[in-house]
Amino acid sequence: ATTQIYTLSLHDALPISTESSASSSQVAKEKQITITVSIAPEGKEAHSKTLKVAEKANLMEVLKANYKIEEKSGLITSIDGVAQDESKGLYWMYKINGEMAPKGAAETTVQDGDTIEFYQEVYQ
Repeated sequence: ATTQIYTLSLHDALPISTESSASSSQVAKEKQITITVSIAPEGKEAHSKTLKVAEKANLMEVLKANYKIEEKSGLITSIDGVAQDESKGLYWMYKINGEMAPKGAAETTVQDGDTIEFYQEVYQ
């Protein structure tokens, strides 16, 4: 009798588990967004990548997953081995959809369709 009850409760639990995993996989698919990231070291041509990332992903995490990033206090100091040059005042900066980013990559949440441009510029 105990085995029969155990089998029934396991059977009763299966549909719930199947439904929840089906809905969680649908949620996972819905939460993928597309962004474009371009990296332009000083004096070089920009290289762009179109990335599929999780909705509401943190820009710093996206960068670290797709590029070799070095950072200090939340500010990017090097991308794929191209470092900023503090002696020249040359720093990595970025724009989102053509607008200068108001905060650092670690505090930025990406949105679907964002175009993010990283470039090196002398900061005045």
